[in-house]
Amino acid sequence: MRWILLLLLVGSPLATSWLGCGPLVLNREGELRIVKLVGTVQAVITEPGLTIAVSDDDIAVFDGRWLHLSSGPEAKPIQTLDQEPLVVDNFTVWRISDPLRFSESFPTGVPEAERQLNQLVKSRVREVIGLLRLEEVLARKVPDRLDLDPARKADCVKPRQDDAGADRPLTLTEVITARSCEAVKALGMEIAEVRINRTEIPEGDPESKVYDRMRSEREELGKKYRAEGEELARKIRAAADRDAEITIERARSDATKVRGEGDAGAAGVYADAFSQDEEFYEFVRSLEAYRKTLGEGTTMVLPPDHPFLEFLQSGGKKRP
Repeated sequence: MRWILLLLLVGSPLATSWLGCGPLVLNREGELRIVKLVGTVQAVITEPGLTIAVSDDDIAVFDGRWLHLSSGPEAKPIQTLDQEPLVVDNFTVWRISDPLRFSESFPTGVPEAERQLNQLVKSRVREVIGLLRLEEVLARKVPDRLDLDPARKADCVKPRQDDAGADRPLTLTEVITARSCEAVKALGMEIAEVRINRTEIPEGDPESKVYDRMRSEREELGKKYRAEGEELARKIRAAADRDAEITIERARSDATKVRGEGDAGAAGVYADAFSQDEEFYEFVRSLEAYRKTLGEGTTMVLPPDHPFLEFLQSGGKKRP
């Protein structure tokens, strides 16, 4: 009998809780519940398990798992900062973070929330891309001029670090995610990520104009690099020519100095050698003068007693 009474006491609340009424409310994994009694909120349940809450069977149940929302293609292209049209398609990963605020913001439920969420995210995508140039969008580069202070205050900017532990710049999708998260925070929703599926240039005349402009920019960039290279080459050649001239002049100066020192040394040696026999020195000098002066077919008209002919007339002996 005691066991029957115990089972009734324990089993009845559990059974009524499973059916959605009674003092105990059973919340399953991935569910969010709002328990009301006569229109008054008794409990907001976000964790799985049993919760004591008195209800008159007025319990709202929400899906607390991460949900996927695809925006679909934009009907109107987005204009970048340099007035280039882009067709952007994105999707959002989101969930309900505050069921009470969510139910107040969207009385009709999730379909209404998804419509508004889609509009908010699309507006943030359009807003961010409109602040960037085409090359920045395609390269996923985000300049520092974008204001993320409201998103930081809403705790929607998650710092990322590189392998060295330093803070790295935010990517394009991270900036869009932060701004979208800040926009829906007050609606009881949380955004984990906003991803861009595709970024395309509209077909037709805009596409050809964009490619023509990109081609022109690359040609101008190529001309700039070639001009800079030619200027640098001219500077290098001029510096090399100047260094070569300086080196040659230094070599010539050193050669002249060495020759002078050699001639001076030779003269000193000759002087030391010939000072020992002045007559022999004078004879050798005269022979050197004859060698340089008298050649084949040379005609000289000199008086017989001229000093130049002294050794020729005397047979190599000096006149007395």
